[in-house]
Amino acid sequence: MKRTAQPNARPSFRLLALLALLATLTLAAALTLTSCSSSPKENVAGDAAPAPGAESGGGLADSEADVPVDMADAVRKIIKTYDVNSETKAYDDAISSLHTLVIDCGGYVESSSTSDSSLTGAADASGRYAHYTIRIPAERAEEFVGSVGTLLHVTSSSSSAEDVSETYYSIEARLEELQAERDSLMDILNATETKQDYSLWLTVSQRLSEVRQQIAVYQGQLNRYDGQVAYSTVRLSIREVLDYTAAANGSFGSRLGSAFVKGLRGFWYGLQDVLVWFVGALPVLVLMAAAAVAIILIVRRIRRRHRHGQ
Repeated sequence: MKRTAQPNARPSFRLLALLALLATLTLAAALTLTSCSSSPKENVAGDAAPAPGAESGGGLADSEADVPVDMADAVRKIIKTYDVNSETKAYDDAISSLHTLVIDCGGYVESSSTSDSSLTGAADASGRYAHYTIRIPAERAEEFVGSVGTLLHVTSSSSSAEDVSETYYSIEARLEELQAERDSLMDILNATETKQDYSLWLTVSQRLSEVRQQIAVYQGQLNRYDGQVAYSTVRLSIREVLDYTAAANGSFGSRLGSAFVKGLRGFWYGLQDVLVWFVGALPVLVLMAAAAVAIILIVRRIRRRHRHGQ
């Protein structure tokens, strides 16, 4: 019996592999054409001129961070603040000496608040109180705080320093950019005829107004930083006392003696307060006593009449 020859299976596998390769190449070409057709649109959008004000940013917060600043050779901008709490037994003299010291150091009093409560001998033995915010040239701030310690009894003090160099120079760089943009806009505005191109003239004018406003804001920030750096801030509190507060780390004997003296003084002033109250209430007490005597006499007279009538 004659057997029919089986066709070889290899050509079919090769054909399938070739078809798969052709399909892959076709898909890759289609993807390439699609990306190329979409890329011009992106370029057109990217090349479009920004609206006035878009390049520099409408706000002020993000523009500072966009300006790189080289801090290698920059002078550091440090804002120093001092807080001092103090006491005095001679309140009037201390206040007068303080004002003289401020003037001698080239500073000034920025703000102050005082209380005129009298020193009476209460448990806390405190009287008048004053709080000052003083501005002193930075190079003499340490000298001023040290001199305060000779005029007053300082109970606590602290100081802090804030480095604003990076923020300061970033604002300064941004300000220079805005000033250059302002000058360019002024040149364009001067070269533009209002009647011929009113649209361009209006656009440049609006942008120029925005730039001028931003320049004013940034210049104000720099001026404020310059003032805070040049003049340190000293917040000083003064309290009138009969006895200075004992140090927390003082000896046991000194603390015990201070507490005993304070207790005696509190008792003495308390006794004085009672005496003052009694003298002030004496007229009322006399009237009350006279009224009581009159009532007693009237009651006795009524009883006597009642007895004689019986």
